[in-house]
Amino acid sequence: MNPPRKSFLLAGLALVASLSQPPVAVGGVYEDLRGAAEQNHTSDIAKLLAKGADPNTPDESGNTLLMIAVRNNNAELVDLLVNAGAKLNLRNRHGETAIMLASYRGLGNIVETLYINGAEINHKGWNPLLYAASGGHARIIELLLEGGVPVNATSDNGTTPLMMAARGNHVAATKVLLKNGANPNLRNEWGKSALDWALSKKNTDLAELLKSNGAQ
Repeated sequence: MNPPRKSFLLAGLALVASLSQPPVAVGGVYEDLRGAAEQNHTSDIAKLLAKGADPNTPDESGNTLLMIAVRNNNAELVDLLVNAGAKLNLRNRHGETAIMLASYRGLGNIVETLYINGAEINHKGWNPLLYAASGGHARIIELLLEGGVPVNATSDNGTTPLMMAARGNHVAATKVLLKNGANPNLRNEWGKSALDWALSKKNTDLAELLKSNGAQ
């Protein structure tokens, strides 16, 4: 005996209804996670993660919860997300990773946490060392150099950490880079060197520092 056609119809409707539920639920969790991260409500995020929320949830610009935690200098949330299995090397729409952002902001403790847990620091193009030099953070520069990032690492356009330190008038960062063998005579694709940047900023002390280390 064949089952009634109505039973099949009801079953099909139930299946469609069940398949339509997850996106709504996920959307709600997404908003809750993002809102909690923006407001530094770490305990709320912990509860959502315990219920199975994705620690890699991004916003519309590709910034993950980990990146938002870095932006808010929330070391506790960084630890929570790392322990929850957050992917450390995801990039936002600008090609930035969490450790790049932490390096630029000078968040040494967070940089160390991400590095120790496997965040990539030595990759082609703009990397954490270039970001740290841009922000003038000597301590982080030393950490990244100790981790094996080449002192003369270049971006896609040939920019070096020394150029970025000079461009930002960061004397301490410039000294650390020179002490570790930075080449002051490298030039980017526009032909500009670290000395050119120092002179363009009218920083005579920085220019003299570069000249005393061989800049021409």
